[in-house]
Amino acid sequence: MKQDKKEKREKIEKIEKKEPKVKKKRKAEAKTETMTEMKASAKPSAKASPEEESDLFPDASPDVDTETGDEMSRELQEAFEKGREAGYQQEHRLRIREQRTFRTRQIRMLIFCLIMAVACIVLAALLVHEVRKNEMKGEPVSTETLSKKLAFDAPGDLAEQIRENYVTYLKQAYILFGTYPDCTYFKVVAGVERDDLDFENDFHEMKGKSYLNYYPDGKKAGRVAVDVSEYQETIDWAAVKASGVQVAIIRAGFRGYGVEGNIKKDAYFDENMKGATEAGLEVGTYFFTEAVNYDEGVEEANTVLSMIKDYDVKQPIIIDTEKIEAEGVRANNISVEDRTQAILGFCETVEKAGYTPMIYASTYWFVSALDLSKLGKYEFWLAAYDTPQFPYHVEGWQYASDGSVPGINGNVDLNVWMR
Repeated sequence: MKQDKKEKREKIEKIEKKEPKVKKKRKAEAKTETMTEMKASAKPSAKASPEEESDLFPDASPDVDTETGDEMSRELQEAFEKGREAGYQQEHRLRIREQRTFRTRQIRMLIFCLIMAVACIVLAALLVHEVRKNEMKGEPVSTETLSKKLAFDAPGDLAEQIRENYVTYLKQAYILFGTYPDCTYFKVVAGVERDDLDFENDFHEMKGKSYLNYYPDGKKAGRVAVDVSEYQETIDWAAVKASGVQVAIIRAGFRGYGVEGNIKKDAYFDENMKGATEAGLEVGTYFFTEAVNYDEGVEEANTVLSMIKDYDVKQPIIIDTEKIEAEGVRANNISVEDRTQAILGFCETVEKAGYTPMIYASTYWFVSALDLSKLGKYEFWLAAYDTPQFPYHVEGWQYASDGSVPGINGNVDLNVWMR
């Protein structure tokens, strides 16, 4: 409204500058006001005809400059229209500004939400990575002990579901032997590489053969191996090779069970090493230990090294440690620390000679009789005749002790070799 009045004043001032027309304009305005007053005082009861109106107001039109009045009306109308248009434009600009502000806020909110979503995804990925890394390192998910037996009190099947979930979680931190809660358990050792083998789903019989092999993602990734000693006597290694066996682990010797602990060479060692090598199998060798300290472990390793110097040994040199079910066995009742030191003596000596050391044991012996925090860096050959429940890395799996192989008399140990 203020703008309209201002424009109106400017128009009037412009008109007043036109000197010839100003007086006429004022005179016309005066006459118009007079006529208005006279009409108001007359107040006729009926609408007057043009002739009557002319008689009543004889001077209503004679001296009015219609050109000037029309021009003023047009200019005032134009000023009003321009003012109204300016108001519309101002309102339109305000609406556009509000819309832009609203859209800017929407965009900022969308960007913020996207940033938060990306941050959550990255955080989740980092957490998953950390959990996977800890699992591979052997760090337990839980450090709680099993000193208490939990009562899973819940209605219906819920108690059993809770129990199953708890035991599944428990196995991430402990190795259980038996059925919970009546079981023996050992805490998973930190620092030992974890196992990513799926023993239930990735190990299958080879097509047309009775040997197991390793098939991660449906692709063969293992080899068939046998381990033999003098108990199998003479072996037809060409027939063994033709049956699909690719690796032979041959016993070099053993230490006696008695107090003296004398070292003895396997009676068929040289015959087996020559026959398997000539047939085209890759060979490794193992020694059955009864060492009770570090020095005896070194002695056993040096014995094997002296025996293999004339052979092409591509597979590991292995120390076989296990409990013998007999009276008076010298290494059965030594401490975990002494047994661990004996195996360290063997492995370190083999490694210094440029060969790969490996440790053979059952699941229970690995976790109960050895300090894996000191031995975990060496390769493991696991003996397990059921589906293994073993959290650590495995390079060889002995899955049967009663296997049958063409060319070998009697039963023989069968293995999946993953190295």
